[in-house]
Amino acid sequence: MAATTERPAPGDRLLTEPLTQGEPGKWEGEFAAPPDLGRTVHIVGPVINVRPSDTPHPRNQRGELGPVMMSHYRNRLSADPLARVTGGANHAADRRNVPGDALSRAPKGDINPVRVQVDDPEAMSRHIKRVAQYLGADVVGIARAHPTMLYQGGISDEGTAVGGGEPEALDELCRKYPYLIVATTAWDYDMIQAHRHHIGDAAYHTSQQKGAVMLHSLEGYIKELGYTSKRGMANGQAAALAAGVGELGRNGMIITEKYGARVNMTGVLMTDLPLAPGKPIDLSVEDFCKVCRKCANTCPTNSISIGDKVVYNGIEKYKINWLTCYRLRPFVHQFWEDCLTCVAVCPYTKPNTWWRTLAIKSLQTTPILARGPVVRGLKWLDDRFFGVVKQKRVRWMGYDSGVKPGEQACTIAGCTADHEDHGQAGKVDGNVGYYFPLKENTNRFVKRG
Repeated sequence: MAATTERPAPGDRLLTEPLTQGEPGKWEGEFAAPPDLGRTVHIVGPVINVRPSDTPHPRNQRGELGPVMMSHYRNRLSADPLARVTGGANHAADRRNVPGDALSRAPKGDINPVRVQVDDPEAMSRHIKRVAQYLGADVVGIARAHPTMLYQGGISDEGTAVGGGEPEALDELCRKYPYLIVATTAWDYDMIQAHRHHIGDAAYHTSQQKGAVMLHSLEGYIKELGYTSKRGMANGQAAALAAGVGELGRNGMIITEKYGARVNMTGVLMTDLPLAPGKPIDLSVEDFCKVCRKCANTCPTNSISIGDKVVYNGIEKYKINWLTCYRLRPFVHQFWEDCLTCVAVCPYTKPNTWWRTLAIKSLQTTPILARGPVVRGLKWLDDRFFGVVKQKRVRWMGYDSGVKPGEQACTIAGCTADHEDHGQAGKVDGNVGYYFPLKENTNRFVKRG
């Protein structure tokens, strides 16, 4: 399938001028060749680096996405009490109750002046991966830094976007800190089946909280070894692709071999610790996404394309409409916080069983030109045994996705947990979860005026 060229729309432009000399988005010398990101993503033209302040959350906080979105982000109290502790601090009654917020505000530690000598980067890489896993990481990878992977300006030591002054050129940063460590935690498989429900929210939020603790701990460990470690400098998806952690799916998520799409690649450390970078892997995501389209067909806001890849900002990939996806939140916050449907329906998001391993290995060992029939066969099996849209009833810690989200099922105001019957049993239909109907006029999520 040939890619089409798409130019950023004025309301969808997250990109500004790069920090290098010469033609915007082009690099010279050792960084002239684009990084190898595998089969699912290709850099085919100049890439203009994104400013952290131009990503969705900061833009929303400034009111650029409209008053409804800004109010939702800054003034809303989460309907579920558990989400107030594990989710964003803006949605808690008191942000001091949110451990993740306190962690992000903690002062940075200094680098140990006594540096550990590293004679074998491959051995150190194996060691760092073991340490990350010990600290709680489910997925760990190492990539060589490239200017196209970095944010323009980066993040300060306090975790905020750099502003004012002239930050270092991105190519100089890559020479100074040549390695990227990507590490994250996976969302619980059983809980993620309750997508579009507070149970799915809990899987997402607790994983993010655990991941933040893990990444801060790993950052401190590298500093204790006597090396620099910086968070927030690089795009997690690009680093994950280059490190061989996974491939980019049609749904805009990194799809890993063990956990499928149930990971969020936001945690990246940039370091001068001598390491051995990995290489991109082939899970046949490129071949599967051409045929499957499950995520696109079930997306509540039609934010995932059913068409071919496009070239956006010099990168050939499937591009989601983040704006319509993001704008869904104020309309459904009493039912759930984060949608996650595209993660739950992905055929790669399955428990790590022998038959899942067999399916992936069969794809990997099939010649690329012959993968089409194998993909269609596996897609048919997935539809037959798991369904086109997952609506499985999930019960967890008193919560019940069979009960309509938002209905009173607890003595605590705003809680959706069914700690007692409360007359809800008659509303539950067998093993099917409740999902608030959408897919109607998604234009209502588009900013007007």
